[in-house]
Amino acid sequence: MGTHNSKEHSNLTLPTVDNDNYTRQTSIRRKSSTINYYGWQEIIRCSHTDWLNGIAELFGFSQHKFICNSELHSVCAPGFCSESLSRKLSYGSYRSSSKNFQSTKIKKLREHFEYNHIPAMISSLQNYSVHGLINGCSISGLNHGDTIMLLIYSAVLDKTKFIVVDLKLNRYVCALGDDYNGLIDAKKVHAAWSMDRTQVIIRIPLIGGTAALDFYKIVKKEAKLYRRIVPVDINALFQFCPNYWSSRLILYTHATETQTTLINYNLTSLTPGGSNKIQTQTIPLRQQLIGSYLYLMNIHSWSIYKTQNILIDNGFRLLSILYTPDSVYIILTFVDNHCHCGQTLPISYFDIYHSNNLQRLHRICTQLISHVCPWHMCRNFLTPIFSISSSRMAFCTTKNNGGRELQVSIVVLPNEINLKSICRRLIIHHLNELNRKIEDITNELPYRLSQYIQYRPEYQ
Repeated sequence: MGTHNSKEHSNLTLPTVDNDNYTRQTSIRRKSSTINYYGWQEIIRCSHTDWLNGIAELFGFSQHKFICNSELHSVCAPGFCSESLSRKLSYGSYRSSSKNFQSTKIKKLREHFEYNHIPAMISSLQNYSVHGLINGCSISGLNHGDTIMLLIYSAVLDKTKFIVVDLKLNRYVCALGDDYNGLIDAKKVHAAWSMDRTQVIIRIPLIGGTAALDFYKIVKKEAKLYRRIVPVDINALFQFCPNYWSSRLILYTHATETQTTLINYNLTSLTPGGSNKIQTQTIPLRQQLIGSYLYLMNIHSWSIYKTQNILIDNGFRLLSILYTPDSVYIILTFVDNHCHCGQTLPISYFDIYHSNNLQRLHRICTQLISHVCPWHMCRNFLTPIFSISSSRMAFCTTKNNGGRELQVSIVVLPNEINLKSICRRLIIHHLNELNRKIEDITNELPYRLSQYIQYRPEYQ
């Protein structure tokens, strides 16, 4: 673990921004030398403008804007910026936007979702309206770039529901929850959807500063609650492993001596139109570990594969958990607790863990320009992205330049000690150099190998 033997581009001297894309790439290739890179090595740091004008593609990344200007068609998902829209729906304005969104525009955004994505039985008969989005903070939305979750509220019933919407197909998927009383703050809710789209987990805030984890099974267009764990840490975060269809989850929580209870609901009635509000089992969960921990969990049995104590620097808090596309590494993003909407410079760091043994492998420290607030602005600045071959990570930083200019740093991720994984990286990297896509060769491969090349889950 730690050595990356592929031959890539070395330290580069970038041409001026005025040159066109072709001239820039040609100049970079001429000035680069071929060397062996080691894991975690920074291979280039460039301005955001140069990143957009060819550096991203040259180093194997898809085109991606780190800067969010709060416009509707922005960067958080294909043609959709969930964080900025969430703030428009909730507050009517966005702190980093140069535009002042009037109430009429907010109303139109709400009406767009209510008219196009919420069934009439819910929006009209039950008087539900859109109040925000869940997980509006990353490029992957609800674990899938084309899927979002809306928080809707009925003032008549004084209840909150959640609606899952497929933006790619432009259609309603399902509704979750019919017993959440009152208006829930969307910023305090976190959700994850399994890779096979059969399970959803939602963290719901409770009175008293704690939360509950609600587990839903998706049956056609209905979601049925089958498990609830209460109470849990209000800042608990979780993510399904991309290499498993639905069974494996990474969970972060700060455990205390408070006893946690697992409640199972009737599974036999998980059929369309059925009701499953009957408790079948209540199990007290003994809390043996106190403190901040990562847990590698089996969803079906709610058993623990592996635990790892997390040491968080004083004054910092965990912001997000992200898997690499090949499921080899877990990226934990930490930011300081202060508001940076003013002149101060926010500080963050990435801790990188191995996804199977939860061993911490490396830490990358970074710093951003002023007015970029992790708690009040789009987190696209703080969300790393990965190359098509999953061999490199790119992220925003201004470290070592005094916060004067936003830059993009590209770091090499070490090869897993696995011949199959190394071959996949090389194949995808070679296709990218030839300006070809993975789909160009999948029809020529056996089914399981084709699925593996496309980073589809291998296990249930």
